[in-house]
Amino acid sequence: MKNNTIPKRGLAGLKAHFKDDILAGFSVSLIALPLCLGIAIASGVPPLAGLITAIVGGMIASRISGTFVTISGPAAGLIVITLGAAEAMGGAGAESGFAGYPHALGAIVIGGLIMALFGLLKVGKVGDYFPSAAVHGMLAAIGIIIIIKQFFPAIGAPSPSGEILEVATEIPAAFLEYNPYALSVALVALAILIIHPMLKLKAIKMIPAPMWVLIFTIPMAAFLGTNHLAMVEMPHNLFGEGGFQLPSFEKIGESAFWIAVAGFSLVSAIESLLSAKAVDSLDPYKRNSNLNKDLISMGTGSSLAAAIGGLPMISEIVRSSANVNNGAKTQWSNFFHGGFLLVYLLIGVFVIEMIPISALAAMLVFTGFRLASPKEFKHMYKVGLMELEIFIVTLVAVLATDLIIGIVIGIVFKYVLVLFKGTKIKELFKSHLSIEIENEIKTIRLNGSQIFSNYLSLKKKMDSGIGKYKELILDFSDVTFVDHTVMEHLEDYARQVRLKGKEMHIVNVDSLNPVSDHPLAARDKKERQKRPATSLSSRTIDMLEFAQEHNFKFENQDTNYKAWEFYNLSIRKTIKSVENVVSFNRGDIQFSIADITISSGAQATEDIDRLTVMKLSGVSNVPEFYMQKTGIADFLKTAIGNDDINFDSHPVFSKKFELRSQNEEQVRTFFNTHVLSRLEVFDLAYLSGNGTELLFHQSNKILEKDQILNLIAIGDKTATDLFMTNSKA
Repeated sequence: MKNNTIPKRGLAGLKAHFKDDILAGFSVSLIALPLCLGIAIASGVPPLAGLITAIVGGMIASRISGTFVTISGPAAGLIVITLGAAEAMGGAGAESGFAGYPHALGAIVIGGLIMALFGLLKVGKVGDYFPSAAVHGMLAAIGIIIIIKQFFPAIGAPSPSGEILEVATEIPAAFLEYNPYALSVALVALAILIIHPMLKLKAIKMIPAPMWVLIFTIPMAAFLGTNHLAMVEMPHNLFGEGGFQLPSFEKIGESAFWIAVAGFSLVSAIESLLSAKAVDSLDPYKRNSNLNKDLISMGTGSSLAAAIGGLPMISEIVRSSANVNNGAKTQWSNFFHGGFLLVYLLIGVFVIEMIPISALAAMLVFTGFRLASPKEFKHMYKVGLMELEIFIVTLVAVLATDLIIGIVIGIVFKYVLVLFKGTKIKELFKSHLSIEIENEIKTIRLNGSQIFSNYLSLKKKMDSGIGKYKELILDFSDVTFVDHTVMEHLEDYARQVRLKGKEMHIVNVDSLNPVSDHPLAARDKKERQKRPATSLSSRTIDMLEFAQEHNFKFENQDTNYKAWEFYNLSIRKTIKSVENVVSFNRGDIQFSIADITISSGAQATEDIDRLTVMKLSGVSNVPEFYMQKTGIADFLKTAIGNDDINFDSHPVFSKKFELRSQNEEQVRTFFNTHVLSRLEVFDLAYLSGNGTELLFHQSNKILEKDQILNLIAIGDKTATDLFMTNSKA
């Protein structure tokens, strides 16, 4: 089911999408509450600071934001800078009396104003400049720093100070001073965070993992005895001691102050731009954010929050992806998320103070692990050796120096590698190309190397072509090298072009040799890397044997992901792979069965699912629709009014399934009484149509051979006995 009707904005959007946005805002607030508290404590400032930022971001900054479904607030990626600033300007944490906290606030105020200035100067496009491997390396380094720093409060041991590598050497000694009560709470929290993504029950999934952590660890802390644990401390008078804190500019003449300002402005801007672009790709309506406006809103919001004691603010990817997954339509969901947090702060302080700090530390350890997980190293290796090298060099450089110097080292190292690949110095910052215009077609013939730092000049030419002509062609005949970052940008750009109803074609790129099997790997004309023979997995062998047993056609993988972009596979999700494709024909109907890997969310909220689905092609009059088994969350939506299509003549079907479509009349014609009766007895979890094809699947898991045969039987009966009747309509 396509999303053709773009949600309204402003007050009209509030009225039209109130139900969706308030539910999404509430769900995100449950994630944000513990994370905001944990981020603040980890940053060496009072826990109130994290809530201030999320409330200001949601209720104020969202009103001027250039994004659509992002959530603004404090981010784990800025813990390192805030903690470092507080330590360098007086001291961090309660043990120092938060001595450096006011001075860090002063740096955040100025850093936020500089970030807003970036937006006014329209430098949002600079987000396309940074090589993706260096950015991933920076984030992985942040993850490792968070793990090391939060390990100590997680096990209840004293937190040492010093450079991160020095702190890491203190980990073995920490086991001699650990608190068994804190450790047990942390282990329970980690177990919940690890197990939650594996559970597929809607009743469990509708409550986010961080809230489950609180549900379990608050009673656990009470049972163990809060006197044995470090607990969250909140002010009971926001305008009294421990409440709102004004910034101090006493250290403005010191280098530590301006190092903090640079960190807050640059890293906040980079993370906001990357997050906003990532969330755009998850948005079901594929809207494109105004990145300059987002910088203005996040910078202004940071300064406003810091003026009363808040942390720096960005468009945050984890909460934003959860917002999308919970059905948010507009920025009002961000507003509601901030409103709910304000309510929690005003009436729920006594509950917040029941949260053990070790549980929050465990959440951040988990977040850090997701940023620096082995999957990140594996992903970079699959993309190519060059990307892995840049990733590791940046990671090590950040750990050895700081964030800004580390990412600069990563970029410089990338330049060394591309120069070694034969890129000329004159090609580093300007894409060399020629342009041909014929009728409504603009052809850009590229020459030499196309790399991350000359992409902006290429993008400018592409923008002018898409603005004036119906078709854009990029000819790679004379390209000698194109890096992974450019390949990523071009894929995203092509997606945006399609959404505008225009065409973009990349031709002659096959003349370049990919450095790995990854579809977006760098390509080099000079060298052809030998690939080791890939061994078949046991699943692939089983599916190959299954196809041979039944005389079906078999393909190891299908790289045309677009052919599988049905609502339940691609809306708010990303298709990662389509493998083990079995296909055959029954009359005019083509059956295609495949194992598909999809991801939803990002970082700490990312879920990866592998499932077996079946696609039917050749069925007539298929509408665009989405049908799934009804769960608890769906009953809640129905209770406040929803667009679920019900059939009064078939109450069993209407109770069993949620059915949605933008063309209700066509759906009611397609789902005739025979179809409805059959679906009432089928063991089917999902069914969707994209206007030409149908997609069936029974559950979010890989099916065994007998289960696949059962799914084929369902499709066979549905297509031949029922849906074919619609072809006569």
